[in-house]
Amino acid sequence: MSKYLTPAMQELRAVLNEGEEITRRADGSKASEARLSFLLAKIKALNGGAVVGEDSAAFFRALFSGKEMRELSEGQAAGYSSGQTLAYSAGNEGGYLVPQEFHDEVIHGMAQFDPLLDKDVVTLIESPTFALRPYRIPGWDMSTFQATKVAEGVRQQGSGLSINWDGSPAPYGAPAGGVLPTVSGTILGGYKYKASLPVSAELEDDSFLPLMKMITDAYVIGFARGIGVDLVTGNGTTAPQGALTGAGASVYTTASTGVLALNDFESVYFKVNRFHRNSQKCAWLMSDAVYQMARKAIDTVGNPLLRVIKDKETIMGKPVLVSPSLPAYNASLGTQAAGSFCVFGDLSHFYVRVSKMVVQRAWQLPGYVENGMALYTGLMRADARVFDPTGGGVQPIVSASLKA
Repeated sequence: MSKYLTPAMQELRAVLNEGEEITRRADGSKASEARLSFLLAKIKALNGGAVVGEDSAAFFRALFSGKEMRELSEGQAAGYSSGQTLAYSAGNEGGYLVPQEFHDEVIHGMAQFDPLLDKDVVTLIESPTFALRPYRIPGWDMSTFQATKVAEGVRQQGSGLSINWDGSPAPYGAPAGGVLPTVSGTILGGYKYKASLPVSAELEDDSFLPLMKMITDAYVIGFARGIGVDLVTGNGTTAPQGALTGAGASVYTTASTGVLALNDFESVYFKVNRFHRNSQKCAWLMSDAVYQMARKAIDTVGNPLLRVIKDKETIMGKPVLVSPSLPAYNASLGTQAAGSFCVFGDLSHFYVRVSKMVVQRAWQLPGYVENGMALYTGLMRADARVFDPTGGGVQPIVSASLKA
């Protein structure tokens, strides 16, 4: 499945598939030959590129040895495969910005752990630096906006007045101005997250590649789990606003306990406007326990509701995504939490912003230096918000609850 491939591998697979399709054609046109030549050259370039992990290896080799990596000049950086600069982050925390390829690998791994960190699921905004300065997301309330019919030779004025093309006022009774969309917006900031790893000097000296992979995997899990929880239930004031928080109160409660039926999914499905349902990023978000229940759900003639379309599990044509941070069913509660059934809607309205990672290496710390160990601390900033330009008039994302 594509979600287990790196971006470079996905690109190579797409090129190979297109090339195979062209070779099966019988037309033999000049356009097909030219396109095939281009694809063959692209395949060669993708296969013959720089060694994967070269910049990351150079970065961690220097970091493990305790070298100080101040910003390199353009000429000094030319020795690295992509011209990547090992930059010292200016900030109170200190630390070093990781190479771009390492950052991409961490973001890709985080998306496998939690779908709300996947650029193909939400609107993911990646910052090239560690500092997340305020970022404004603009929008218009289009819920009542529409074009108006005007007479020939009459120009529509933004103020709602009608004037002729020469600038003179339109005669009395001419079509009035249309409804202007309300301008709205929201601001994304940045909340800091930290993940620390103790590493012995023996590992730094003797196990370079295994240690590098261990650090990568640990940061993927740590940041995905820490940020992922807030991307679901964050309150939006002391943490990122989670998708569940932005969706608001539950709009539906399932009919039966422990069982999901077609009517449960249809009821939630039609709580979202058709415009948002037609979005490419419209999807179901549910916990693993609810996903298991969904796999057993059937329609009125006994067919499973969950179907596989183009390697994606879908219900009513919309992808089913499993989030590890959604609230679970709690038998002790009289009313189950919003989102205990699902979150559904257009996740392109869920904006997630992440910074580039910074890594510190500290060895002169109590409890570490006397034991021959160093502490590796990764730092990232993140923020998120459900942006609804209508202010709740036409919700793009809704939540639903399980029956107690």
